[in-house]
Amino acid sequence: MAKAISNKIRAAYGIGDYAICLYWSGVGLYLLYFYTDVVGISPLYAGWIYAIGITWDAITDPFMGFIAERTRSKWGSYRPFIIFGSVPLALSFVLLFWVPPFEGTFLFLFLLLVNIFHRSCFTIVSVPYSSLTARITDDSDERTKLTTARMLAASFGTFSISAAGFPIVLFFGSGNESTGFLFLGLISGSIAILILAITVYFVKERTFDPVNQINANFKLIAKSVSQNYPFWIVFSSILILGSTALMFNNNLIYFVKYSLDLHAYQGLILGTSGGFTLLAIPFWALLALRLGKRNSWLIAMVWLLIGFLAFYFYPTQSLSELLIILAFLGFGNGATGVLFWSMLPDTIEYGEWKTGIRTESSLYGFMTFAQKGAIGISALLLGIILTNIGFNPNETQSQETLDSLKMVMSWVPISGVILSLVMVIFYPINKSFHAKLLKDIAENKMSHEQG
Repeated sequence: MAKAISNKIRAAYGIGDYAICLYWSGVGLYLLYFYTDVVGISPLYAGWIYAIGITWDAITDPFMGFIAERTRSKWGSYRPFIIFGSVPLALSFVLLFWVPPFEGTFLFLFLLLVNIFHRSCFTIVSVPYSSLTARITDDSDERTKLTTARMLAASFGTFSISAAGFPIVLFFGSGNESTGFLFLGLISGSIAILILAITVYFVKERTFDPVNQINANFKLIAKSVSQNYPFWIVFSSILILGSTALMFNNNLIYFVKYSLDLHAYQGLILGTSGGFTLLAIPFWALLALRLGKRNSWLIAMVWLLIGFLAFYFYPTQSLSELLIILAFLGFGNGATGVLFWSMLPDTIEYGEWKTGIRTESSLYGFMTFAQKGAIGISALLLGIILTNIGFNPNETQSQETLDSLKMVMSWVPISGVILSLVMVIFYPINKSFHAKLLKDIAENKMSHEQG
């Protein structure tokens, strides 16, 4: 029987994702806006920088995973990267939101290099952190609880940067958003360093027999991943859902500023979406324990489908109307994180059961590689789309541009939700099947040791 995880360990691990999401959500929410409306470059150039940066992040993820799971130290395999990478990551985040005194090609290249530097630092910390889930416990229900703690902290991090981001920018900037964003980077980075230190101090890693882990080369890992069809279902579902949702999330600031003329309420608007995502996590976690992860995912997709259709068809004019729709969507979004990150570790055991190769960090690295690659492509497409619909930063937009913006924000995510729903119907791992996987793996290890 798997040992129950203490609430202290759950909290210490979970809070680490608060720090991770200060960076992830801070970039996701504000970077394109910062490039276009603060630095003053075109949406197309902004999209290219964003896309190249996150693609670099994606490329380095599998290599980081391969290195991390083979690292041996007195602190374990993953925790050294988290603690020693936290300070460079914080510094890179500050630099990311600095407006340099350059113009033209030199400005573009400088922004690109800073973006790549930040993404490299983020990889060094985030891949080992995510991989810790499978090292803490192998019990499916415990992983759901552990992931719930993580997603609560992650959503609180997203809520914090969403609700406080623009208030910090406006307060410290005193009308100068470039100064305000620099303070946002400083405050966020300082908080993240302290929080990641707590995770490293309290969370311990289990050890594994190196026979089926350290000696596995890329060829064996590729074989294990290729035969792991539950992983491919989870992988494809979140990949499509995340890359299409970007068209809504990254355009929301523009929609609020230019379509509704509510820029002064950005903190409240973004905070409402993030806040309801946070509030919804215990509900979706409980539903997963009662109905299973697959069924809960299907319910969540139907919920999101209704929300995006309401956003498109309802003629939103006021702040209160927008907040109601965002609250509905935010509640549905609460399911995706907790379900995905609790389903993914279960596929690790399926791969080990199927091939005899345990690929923890490599699997996480491959997952984030594809996920970030898809987001990079989506960001580039977003820059192209904004240019083609006639969007010009800090100018009054035409009604045709605003209508096109709303269409992109609605129908691209709707297509992703529908595809994700269809794919997860075929996900095979439930609680009883996962218990069988663990039993068979344990018997195979015992047989190997006796042999």
